[in-house]
Amino acid sequence: MGFSFLILLSLKGFFDPWGKDCELIPPKKETHAVSESENYFAASLESVILFHQNVLSPIDGPRSHFRPTSSRYTLLSIRRYGPLLGIIKGCDRLMRENNDPWLYRKIIIDDIEYKWDPTY
Repeated sequence: MGFSFLILLSLKGFFDPWGKDCELIPPKKETHAVSESENYFAASLESVILFHQNVLSPIDGPRSHFRPTSSRYTLLSIRRYGPLLGIIKGCDRLMRENNDPWLYRKIIIDDIEYKWDPTY
């Protein structure tokens, strides 16, 4: 009974360590505030990309030589870097979407070799 009572009193969640172990925690990244116009622009771009992924792509069939696909890469880039830089990174990816040999990492999915280029 005493042990179950101590469990009820324990605190939930993660608490930062203190003392000599506090240097082991990486510093927290500062995030920039997103303006409302940037947020609306990003949301409209995401809706266009999602329309392409959910409506147009199933009709036309898969064509991407990359994993993640170019539309997924652009969507992740917009969410990670903002609308302007995300679109620039997505257009750069689309310009490399071809059958040319890839010198960097590759991944094999279902016996098909894809170019591996994650957003990070």
